[in-house]
Amino acid sequence: MKAGELLQIHLDECDLHSRVLEQALVEAASWLPFTAESVESVTTGQLRVLDQVAYRFTKLQDTMGRQVLPQILDLAQEPIPPEATFAEKLNWLEKMGALRSAEEWKELRVARNAIAHEYPDEPDLRAGALNRFLADAKRLNTLYESVRKYVSEHFPGVAAACE
Repeated sequence: MKAGELLQIHLDECDLHSRVLEQALVEAASWLPFTAESVESVTTGQLRVLDQVAYRFTKLQDTMGRQVLPQILDLAQEPIPPEATFAEKLNWLEKMGALRSAEEWKELRVARNAIAHEYPDEPDLRAGALNRFLADAKRLNTLYESVRKYVSEHFPGVAAACE
């Protein structure tokens, strides 16, 4: 399988995660901001949507980080040493313009890890964490859109590779 075909397969997967994530964020927007009081009365339906956001956030970030971003570097034929760390690759992607900000990517990784803490006895902290996570999920989706745009502009043959 050609590199462009493989990238397109992973972009298609990211498109799905991004689309479903956006739908869940639109649904959750009517509940925001969470407060200490409202977080105590989250419904089962709201919990399902929040779970969907967390799942799609994770899947989108994983597929981007493990597949899409490295494949962009490969297609661009950037002279990155094989022993380069992921942080070095992120910096390179930022220099190329493929990634808006390597720092933003790192912040979104932290956000992902932070949502794992539920703060059962601290509703103020739980509300704040949920509000931040939902904002970060929107940031991740926007970041993906910019990566997708970069691919379209710099590798126009990628989409054609699968036709």
